Amino acid sequence: MLLFICLSVLNGILIRAADAQSHNIDGTFLVDARVNGSPAILLLDTGAEHSLLDREFAERLGLHPVGNADILRPYSSDKTEVMLVTDLDTLSIHSRNLRVLTDDLTANSRALGVHIDGVVGNDFLRRFTVTFDYSAGSVTFDHSFGTHHGLPIKLRSVGNRYFAYLNFGGVPLNFLLDTGTNFSALSQSGWAKLNQNKTIVSLIDGVRSPGTSVTSKLVCIQQVTIGHTSYRNLPMRVQPPTSVGFFADPGVDGLLGSDFLRQFIVVLDLANNSLYLNPDHSFKADQDRFSTIGIQFAKDATGAFAVMAVWSPTPASDAGFKVGDEVLSVNGSSTTGMTQDDLSKELHGEPGRRLQMEIRSGWDLRTVDLAIRNLICQ
Repeated sequence: MLLFICLSVLNGILIRAADAQSHNIDGTFLVDARVNGSPAILLLDTGAEHSLLDREFAERLGLHPVGNADILRPYSSDKTEVMLVTDLDTLSIHSRNLRVLTDDLTANSRALGVHIDGVVGNDFLRRFTVTFDYSAGSVTFDHSFGTHHGLPIKLRSVGNRYFAYLNFGGVPLNFLLDTGTNFSALSQSGWAKLNQNKTIVSLIDGVRSPGTSVTSKLVCIQQVTIGHTSYRNLPMRVQPPTSVGFFADPGVDGLLGSDFLRQFIVVLDLANNSLYLNPDHSFKADQDRFSTIGIQFAKDATGAFAVMAVWSPTPASDAGFKVGDEVLSVNGSSTTGMTQDDLSKELHGEPGRRLQMEIRSGWDLRTVDLAIRNLICQ
C-alpha cells in the first residue's frame, strides 16, 4: 500500500528550505520530530519504501488501525497495520494525515545504541530535494527541484525503492540506495555474480546484521566504480542466503550504505530519479574502523554490554570470546555507565595496542589479554 503524505502550510507559509535538527549516529541520520504532538526520534532511511512507526510508540500515542499492508524486511515479509498520523512536525516542515506502517524497531534501536520511534521512508523523502552533510551532521529538506552540482548518478526506481548501478571490476551490479544502514552489503545474488578470485582480497566470518541471528561475511572489494569514478579497497558484508524478504529478490545485488556515502555531501532528488555526490573536503576516513578485536555488542535488558557476534579469524575469536559474554571492563575501566560509542572507542585503535578485558561468561569471570589488529582492507 502506498502512503500519501499531504504537505500543509505552516503559519500560512511553506518554508522553502528546512534544516531538521539532526543527529549523525555513525553515518545514519536521526531527526527530532513531533508526532501528534509527542516528541519522537526518526531515522531517515532511503532503504524503506514507506514511513513507519515503532509499534509500541504507536500504541502509546493511542493510534488506531485504518487498514493493513504488506511490509518487506531484509529477511522476512509480513502483514502489518496502517495507522493515521494527523500531524508530523520536523522544525519548519508540517505534514498532516500521514498513513504509516507499524513495525517492531527494537533491533534497530539496539544496533544504533539510540532508541528510535520511527522511520522516514521514500514516500516522504521523494517530496523534497534532501541534502545529507555527514561531516556537519546536518540534513536539509528543500521543496524546490532543479539543477544540482556534483557527480550525477541516475537511479532506477522499482516501486518506492531506488537503485544505482555499481561496477565491480567489469561486473555491473544493481544496488539499493540505503541511508538507513552504515554498512554496505552484497546479496547472495550479487556475491554469485562476482569473480571471487579477482575481486575479493580478504574475508571475515561471523558478522551479524540487525533483525537476524544469521551471520554474514565481511569482504574487501578491490575496486568499485560508480558513475565514472572508481574507489578502492571497500569493505562490504555478504548477506546470508534467504528465501524471503527483499534480499531474496535476484534483482537486488546489494545495499549502498552511508559508509560509502559519508565521504560526500549527498543531494538526493528521488522525484527525478537522481543522486548527486559532491566530494566532502571535511571528510576524514576512519582509519580505525576495522582496527579492532572483532566483536559486535549491544546493551542487554540489564544494561550490561553483551557480545552479539564474534568475527573470525580475529583476536576475539582467538581469545575464545562467545556470543552472550558480558564485557565488564577494559584496561581497568568499568563499562558501567559507558555508552555504546564509548565502548566502541575503547575497542578500536592503533594495531598492536593491548587490551585487558574482564569478561563474564555465564557464572564465570575471566580476564582476557589481547591486541588490536587491522582485520580487513589493510
